[in-house]
Amino acid sequence: MLDCIWGISRTQGTRSAVLCLLIVCLVKIIGAVVPKTLAFANMPKLNLIGQQRELITLAEEHGYISPLVHIGQFESDCKLLLSEEDMDPTKKEEFSVENLSKAMKVDEETVEELEQVCSPSSLYCARESEVINWDSSELIPKNTGLVTLEHWRKSAYHPEKGKPVLLRSKYNEIDCELRARLETIKVKSPEDQVSYPNVVLTVCVNFSKNIRDYKNCSVDFYALGSQKLTELRDKIPCDFDLQPIGHFTDNPNHPTDIKLKDVCPSSFFLIENTFFNDTRPPCIELSKNILKWTKENETSVPENCNELSMGDCTFNDLKLRLGYPYLYCHQGNCEHLVVFKDIRLLNSSDCQSRSAYPIAVSRAKFRTFPCKLCNLYLPKWVTRNDSLSTDDPTFFCDNCFKKLHYDRQGNKIGDFIAFPHVNICTLEY
Repeated sequence: MLDCIWGISRTQGTRSAVLCLLIVCLVKIIGAVVPKTLAFANMPKLNLIGQQRELITLAEEHGYISPLVHIGQFESDCKLLLSEEDMDPTKKEEFSVENLSKAMKVDEETVEELEQVCSPSSLYCARESEVINWDSSELIPKNTGLVTLEHWRKSAYHPEKGKPVLLRSKYNEIDCELRARLETIKVKSPEDQVSYPNVVLTVCVNFSKNIRDYKNCSVDFYALGSQKLTELRDKIPCDFDLQPIGHFTDNPNHPTDIKLKDVCPSSFFLIENTFFNDTRPPCIELSKNILKWTKENETSVPENCNELSMGDCTFNDLKLRLGYPYLYCHQGNCEHLVVFKDIRLLNSSDCQSRSAYPIAVSRAKFRTFPCKLCNLYLPKWVTRNDSLSTDDPTFFCDNCFKKLHYDRQGNKIGDFIAFPHVNICTLEY
């Protein structure tokens, strides 16, 4: 705003008048803001932990969080209620008219009528089979007043603006690629066949939510009840684990084979007041440092707080609540909320290969951003306190970073600190 006013003011006298006007406005703004700021500073600090507990209590009252469920007991109860044939995922039930009529307790004529009415072929519209390109904006009606259709039409008409348009949508999309991958995974050997009955848990792992970077900030996994917690821990993607370690500022060609997860592999799950530590060498038990800190700082912790090894526990050993936010922590202070969303038995439509689990069925939607200079390629480097840039941090592609910050002999130009940038879109699931 200041630059615009200064550019409009062409004469020295006009600039002086505008400058005086700006000073008067700033004085009025400061006079109005400072009392409110001081009043805010004198307010008691908000008890964020108390607010979070109130939200959890409210969710429990509305039934969004289930009572405690023992996963192993759930499997045992299913064995009592179902026959072995019903729990066998390798046997696919034949949906004949006779079987459906018996299951629905109706006559076969009603089943045949329902089959015709509910058939997928009855869902097709006229000339639908002639449509080849569903992304064509010509298929979307105009001036309908429907916001979703308007966003769809804009994204189809401007392919380069497709991601920003979709990011503004409040709806989540089914990840068809990951869902289709389940059907292509085959059993490698008889030992790889999932034993039955087996519980399948839907585990939602959340990233730190940032509306500029994410549309959907969580990843859903299918995990087997017979699997250990370490197997889920090894599948959780995070860009902090993949961050290369080394002195890259003076030598951008420094090897990037050593990652942060190789130096700091320790982690834990916090589920129902129990710390499940990763005790595999060379990990350390992070919970001991946390409990020691709470004692030294007179911070209260639950009396029944326990410490176990995640390598010794399977999901069947857990007691948990569906919908309740638990914690996964690694790299010292990188925290992810973990929510168990569903518990069910393995069925014939699930992947039968045990080695594929835990398997991702959805992925976080990330918003990418280009290089600061060329505005074309994805960034490979990030700089801090960069004297050659007005932003902090600043992201560069490999070519722009080296040409701007180093001469032909490879000597450093200017003052900055450089790190390799791990693109969150390259995370593997």
